Amino acid sequence: MGLLSAEQGVSIVVVFDIPFESVGPGLWLLQKNEAEYGEFCSRDDALECAVSEARRIEQTHAFSDIVLNIEGNDGVWRAFDTSIRPYASRSRTI
Repeated sequence: MGLLSAEQGVSIVVVFDIPFESVGPGLWLLQKNEAEYGEFCSRDDALECAVSEARRIEQTHAFSDIVLNIEGNDGVWRAFDTSIRPYASRSRTI
């Protein structure tokens, strides 16, 4: 979805995947919406880039829905928002 969709009030969903394991010695891949977004020397660098880009998207697109999907050392993937709090979808009702 593009900028036009955001202006119409449609949520833009962006998912960043940050794996626990490197793909090679000192090489972590960051994915954005299942496409390779960047290569980093550390997991922390990949996470920092994802958070920065996610916050930039949030500022640009008011109706954005950003998920930081982070794999733990136990192999379980957990979803967080840009404040690194557990993710709660905007479409969820109380």
